[in-house]
Amino acid sequence: MLNYSKWLMRTAAIYALIGALIGSDLAGRQDYSLRPTHAHILVVGWLTLFAYGLFYYIFKKKISMSRTARLHVWTSMLGGGLMPLGMLLYYKFGGTAALISFILPACVLLVGMALFVILLFWDKKLFAEPS
Repeated sequence: MLNYSKWLMRTAAIYALIGALIGSDLAGRQDYSLRPTHAHILVVGWLTLFAYGLFYYIFKKKISMSRTARLHVWTSMLGGGLMPLGMLLYYKFGGTAALISFILPACVLLVGMALFVILLFWDKKLFAEPS
């Protein structure tokens, strides 16, 4: 679980940098057409992945649903990374292919969020009282 934490936080830091660079570019050019992409990179990429990384760091020894955790991490990183990229393509170029490149990763990300909820509610060891 510690490895999940490390990679989620490192990936989040990369998204924070990308989001800051896009925000600087938007402000510098005073062209705010990519605001939704900028916001999603920061919220999905930076904030959400970092929060998941903290979760796995704090609860590293208490997660018993390891397959669900692994699937959660992979779907979150893939969906969180590809969804803002698909959004960028959609807002820049439009079209059906760009829309699909936005919607499919968003669905993967949604699966990741559902897996996180499953972990929080159904992992018996997670919030068990220490013996």
